[in-house]
Order: sequence, then structure tokens, then C-alpha cells
Amino acid sequence: MLSDSEKRFISHWEKVRIPYSTTSSKFKRGLPMALIFGSSLFLSLVAVYFFSPEWYTKISQRANSSVFAIIIGLFLCVLFFAYFKMHFKWEMDEQLFNELKAKQKKYLETTTFFDRMQSSGIGEFSEMTEAEKKWYENYLKEKNKKNEN
Repeated sequence: MLSDSEKRFISHWEKVRIPYSTTSSKFKRGLPMALIFGSSLFLSLVAVYFFSPEWYTKISQRANSSVFAIIIGLFLCVLFFAYFKMHFKWEMDEQLFNELKAKQKKYLETTTFFDRMQSSGIGEFSEMTEAEKKWYENYLKEKNKKNEN
């Protein structure tokens, strides 16, 4: 049986799994965290460049020409981080969704509607198999006939 949080996750993921799977969505949702990641790298490079220029020029003999390459590299790192962070998160959520759906299917296959109704206190008509629905409808008809007599 699924907990309430698992049921909420399943209903949420059924709504957003397709829109979240697009490349543009992954970039848009991952960009804020990637910019924080990239800004920390950029600030550390700026700090080294301005506060310790002799060390920076000793390490790199072409200090002025490499700034553009560093900015391009940093931009590519931000894009890579933005996409793959959200792609990884999407994959993890998709795996959890599939596991929960399998757990739900197994539970529905191994228990009858009446077992589920007895354990939860309430039964949902949509969880019944076709045979259970027919039996339950016939049961209600017979019960109504008895009440009328």
C-alpha cells in the first residue's frame, strides 16, 4: 500500500514528467543553481587575478589573452552543470515513479478489492477489477431489492 506522500508524488509526476523531460526545461530549471556554481568559480578567479597578480602571471605567461578562454570555459561549465543536474534529477524522479507504479500494481494484483476496503476503511470503485465491479453491482441490486420488500 502506498503512503500519502507517495500517492502525491505519483499524481504530481504524472502531470509534470513530460514537460520536465524537454531539454529547454532542464536548462531553465537548472540555470539558477548553475549560475551560483559558476559565479563562485568566477569570483575565485577574479580574486586570484586582482589580489595576487604576480602569482597569476607566473602560472600563466599569457594572462591577458587567456581571460576570454576562461570566460568561455566557465560559460560551458555552467551550461553543462545546468543541464546534467536537472537531467539527473529527472532520471531519479522517473525511476522512483516507475518503482511506485510497480508497487501499486503489485498491491492491486495481489489483494482483492474487499481486502483493500477492509484495510483502509474505504474502497474506491476505480480500484476494482471488472469482475469485482460486476459482483459489487449485483450485490447492491440484491440489497436494494431486499430493502424494498
